Amino acid sequence: MPERNTISWMGLLEFYVKSGDSGDASRIFQEMPKDDVVPWSFMIARRAQSNMGKEAVELFVQMRQAMVQPTEVTYSSALCACASLAALDPGTQIHCLTMKTTYDKNTVVGNALIDMYAKCGSIKDARLVFNGLTKNDEVSWNAMISGYSMHGLGGEALKVFDMMQETDVRPNQMTFVGVLSACSNGGLLSKGEAYFKSMIHDHGIEPCVEHYSCMVWLLGRLGHLDRALKLIKEMPFEPSLMAWRALLGACVIHNDVEIGKLCAKHILEIDPQDESTHVLLSNMYARTRRWANVATVRRSMKTKGLNKEPGLSWIENQGTVHYFTVDDASHPDKKMIYGMLEWLNMKTRQESYSPDRNAVLRDIEDDQKERHLWVHSERLALAFGLIKTPSGSSPIRIIKNLRICADCHAVMKLISKIVKRDIIVRDMNRFHHFENGLCSCGDYW
Repeated sequence: MPERNTISWMGLLEFYVKSGDSGDASRIFQEMPKDDVVPWSFMIARRAQSNMGKEAVELFVQMRQAMVQPTEVTYSSALCACASLAALDPGTQIHCLTMKTTYDKNTVVGNALIDMYAKCGSIKDARLVFNGLTKNDEVSWNAMISGYSMHGLGGEALKVFDMMQETDVRPNQMTFVGVLSACSNGGLLSKGEAYFKSMIHDHGIEPCVEHYSCMVWLLGRLGHLDRALKLIKEMPFEPSLMAWRALLGACVIHNDVEIGKLCAKHILEIDPQDESTHVLLSNMYARTRRWANVATVRRSMKTKGLNKEPGLSWIENQGTVHYFTVDDASHPDKKMIYGMLEWLNMKTRQESYSPDRNAVLRDIEDDQKERHLWVHSERLALAFGLIKTPSGSSPIRIIKNLRICADCHAVMKLISKIVKRDIIVRDMNRFHHFENGLCSCGDYW
């Protein structure tokens, strides 16, 4: 290939990326000169934006090894990749690198750090970065508000919003998504309704689907299912899947089969292949012991070629991520893991733990339900974490792809008290910080 300058190389690289030819884009990148930060930053950003977080972080490491100095774009893209992976260790290492540069107080990099720490479960570090920025823009405020909301700290999120209103930075749509989410996650109905009205009348912001969905979840989670349904019908636009799913999730919690069926009907009219709706509908029937209906839903899923996403939890130890499924016997340390589970079972029962068999949505005997609870993926990950990390060390951090069940939540609280360790679980909706027998969510999630 004839010799090219950086501009022509980048033009060729962008062409292949925009055309969706990732293979040729990677080939062009490999052939390019590696002494310019622009192509590195471009490829790291593209991978971070394309849900290729692991590859983006690996590319950042290669760039450092090539002695190319990152820019604010490089740092923020790499931190975005860490946030998507909930990878705290590499994110912290990148933060340390920025502290040796002029980007330490940079607002763009700082915003990425706030988001990274919040999504990796270290909300205190997110606040430290926020407080240390020379200038907080709307992205900074929004990241801090949504971060607190994600961690179930609604009161703190609203305090930050109050602080924001004392500055010259104006709230935008994303600000109120964070504020209303904080109210929803904390069950703050009167505050949520007041902020929703204020957004419209005081700030001139028209509600979008995310705002309505937050309000639907806020009402539905508190049991005001009829009001939530009324709000959906009053939306000034066609109700979205997000809003119907929010109400369906609330119906599962409150065992309202009739409204739940209505929600599922609307969702499946929009997307007949929506896997999560089939699962929620099946769970709703299971919670009300309608096993024939459960079987019907499962047959429908099979006919449509849909599979329920298996529960999966993972935990990082010394740079390696360890994955667990329910009743997993594939891990090399399985004997120690199950031994730890037996010990935890004994200790929690001494603390008056009683299994919540209703958390098992299967038609099996009670003794089988109790055993099934103790081999949930997050408990296996916790047992592994207790085995592999020394007592008194940093919190045990677990990520779960589904919503944590009520029994695991109760057990995690007890175990945090028994072993005197902080446990942080990030499920599909939010973070739970278990400390000394309590959870940051206040048992409302």
